[in-house]
Amino acid sequence: MRNTSEVFFAPQEECEGECESSRVTDSGSATLTHSHTHTLTLWHLGNVAFQTMWRVSRIRALQVGMWTGLLCAASLMPVRAVADELDELPLDSWKQLREVERYQLQIAEKYWREQNWKTAAAECEKFLELYEKSTGAPFAQLKWSLAQVKLRKQNTAIKEGFQTVIDYWPESPQAIAAAYYIGRTQKEIGRTKEAKTTLKGVVAKHPQHLVAVYALNDMIDLATIENDVPTRVELWKKLTFEIKRTRDSNTPCVHASQQLAAQMFREGAFDDAVKSLATTYNAVQLPAQVNAYVRSPISELTGQAETKAKGDKLADQAIAWLKQATPADQSTPESKLVARQILFGIADLIALARRDDQVPPAYEAIVKAFTTDDEALGRLAVWYKSKTNFEKARESYRRYADKNEGLGQVAYSYREQQNWALAVQTYQQLLGQDAEHKVRWKSELAAAHRGAHKWPEAIAVYEELVKDDIATPGRWRWEVASTHRDAGQLKEAIGHFRQCENFPENYKQMAWCHRQLKQPAEAITLYNQISSDKASASWSLLQIAYTREEAGQSEPAIQAFQQVCKKFPKDQHASTAHAHLQQKYKISVTLGGANEE
Repeated sequence: MRNTSEVFFAPQEECEGECESSRVTDSGSATLTHSHTHTLTLWHLGNVAFQTMWRVSRIRALQVGMWTGLLCAASLMPVRAVADELDELPLDSWKQLREVERYQLQIAEKYWREQNWKTAAAECEKFLELYEKSTGAPFAQLKWSLAQVKLRKQNTAIKEGFQTVIDYWPESPQAIAAAYYIGRTQKEIGRTKEAKTTLKGVVAKHPQHLVAVYALNDMIDLATIENDVPTRVELWKKLTFEIKRTRDSNTPCVHASQQLAAQMFREGAFDDAVKSLATTYNAVQLPAQVNAYVRSPISELTGQAETKAKGDKLADQAIAWLKQATPADQSTPESKLVARQILFGIADLIALARRDDQVPPAYEAIVKAFTTDDEALGRLAVWYKSKTNFEKARESYRRYADKNEGLGQVAYSYREQQNWALAVQTYQQLLGQDAEHKVRWKSELAAAHRGAHKWPEAIAVYEELVKDDIATPGRWRWEVASTHRDAGQLKEAIGHFRQCENFPENYKQMAWCHRQLKQPAEAITLYNQISSDKASASWSLLQIAYTREEAGQSEPAIQAFQQVCKKFPKDQHASTAHAHLQQKYKISVTLGGANEE
């Protein structure tokens, strides 16, 4: 056995300049990366399970459509953090440790949890010096290596750490983990070519081990950086079809199947995309997922002249597939729900494919099949509005089974067109026929008056609501105050804001009104009171500075800006004050203490 001190007691180097980091840029799909945070196993005595989590560093959630009672907007499932067992000591190995060995690892773990990487590494070195023949030695060496990564000594971690695990304990589980960590560390410091080679070797040598899943995802990161779509597709296929799905590997494999399907749909390979999703979803779930992931490709492809034919073909395939997936027997509520969802999905795809003449019949088919389906009528109306055909939209709303809800939508459509008179008239009609929901319709009526800048009428309705809605009168008092403010009636607004009980927000509004009235002293008094709210303290001091500046009080304003920097050096408002001092007054300050130049 070699002298462990030659390897494990490496001299403490200064930063080796190995800190170039790899950054993944989004290029159409989310990718999975490992966090740089590794937590030591919870080394408790006995048979406590050892759990460590690695996190996804960057996920771009791709919104593609969602079925919740209907097929509408849904999103790609985000990649969840999964258990990273690579830097854990297997239970069998743990049982073989003597109590003194466990104790030493517990000490190292304590410093690791505290993110004291240097001391944690030293405690791992101590373990190796004292117990080099222990079954825990390769584990301690692995953790020492990971600590070097944390200390930004990546080359040391690779050459003197991970490689040592492989050389001296080649049959240990930690040797497999170390091989992966070499590739990942190379990737992190920008040694892309070496990282590719190392990670490929890991996958080839351990195709069904958890390291293969991690390595494939790191390779996807690299392919994303290089915008290498074919390589990403190849890697997604490996994760989707070749990796055995376990508790730890399932999430990245699911994500890969989703990404592969989205890409296959974009390429017009409909059947391949469905096969990919079928590895993750069962027959009942699959129609919703096909609809969800094909939506964006259909919209993108049919939206450009050069790809329209491809998009039309994809739409035809998707619609035909959904039709054949519709349950033939719809005698149960569950089967009826599935059929309705599929019909909604077909209507959505027709609209996304820009087949405007086919959209109304598609929704009418749902209305006919399910007897005055307000949801279908509402979605048809929204589609009409997207085509600026508001009259047709209102026709759909007036067909609602729920007449009051339909009329409410009619009123809102008038507001969307800024036809305030008809909106007010319609809301008044609703108040006459739906007294049960008068609070709702009165609030909408007041909003219509405000939209028309009919301030007295709006205020009068809000005052009625203060009396009518005894459960939340403060809500409407705030609206009264806000309407006075919007009308430029600032003194009246201050009076009503003062009656509100939502400190400090009401005080903030009162102070703003005083500033508009050129009453800086009153505003500053209020800001000082607001500062008693810890969350608003830095903001209120910054507002005091601005208020003094507006009042022409330059010296007190400068002092206030500097106080923001001094008192709240890590707050965003300190950054604002710092920039303002430099730009307006040519004064440079150090956050945490002001210094004039």
